[in-house]
Amino acid sequence: MIENPKQIGSNIIDCKPQKGLCPNKCAECFYNRPNAFYMSVNRTKLPTLKEAKGKIVRINAGHDSNIERDKVIKATSKYEHAFFNTSISNFNFPRPVVWTANPKEELPINFPRKLPDNIMFVRLRVSSTNLMHIMQAVSHFTSLQVPVVLTFMAYYTHKPDPEYYIWQTRTINSYWCPKPSFVHRTIQRAKLNGGRLVTICGTLYNGKCKDCRNCETYYWQTLKHMKEV
Repeated sequence: MIENPKQIGSNIIDCKPQKGLCPNKCAECFYNRPNAFYMSVNRTKLPTLKEAKGKIVRINAGHDSNIERDKVIKATSKYEHAFFNTSISNFNFPRPVVWTANPKEELPINFPRKLPDNIMFVRLRVSSTNLMHIMQAVSHFTSLQVPVVLTFMAYYTHKPDPEYYIWQTRTINSYWCPKPSFVHRTIQRAKLNGGRLVTICGTLYNGKCKDCRNCETYYWQTLKHMKEV
């Protein structure tokens, strides 16, 4: 089985029931970038039960779990532990869900008044030019007691402000990546609004799942919470 290089050494394993490019076409998406995904986008990725044993199955690190939703749910029902990823505000899934609330990251974010109990965390796409929207979103979602994970944009189609970005390899591809100093200042500012409920994807210096553990931590907390309500 081809392993997602970002997940090596972690307790997360990738799953993608769909074939082809994602129709959401989010800006700077590494999944839709030609030859950037770690495997062919024209193939499915469905771990065997043996491969998934003792792991948490991350459904749609690439693509979106609300695209061909019924097919996605059916194809992944065999896994003991799994969670869905989507940027579409339909949360009617039988397992925990990670929601990317701003797929169009430069636009104002739609704030639902409440979120269901299966939301693991809200993921926000962060750039150097959308921080006003990000801080508003952090304040809103954490006021609902929903964790927020900041994922910093990397660019390959254009050069962003070099004060905040540097060209380098991010996992397996080269991009204009956020400088650690920019990430650090932003998360410190966000924590003033959201406290311990807000964190970043990865660390200041790498995006490896084994050094992050957000998905693992929030998965188990959400699963416990769903059983208690």
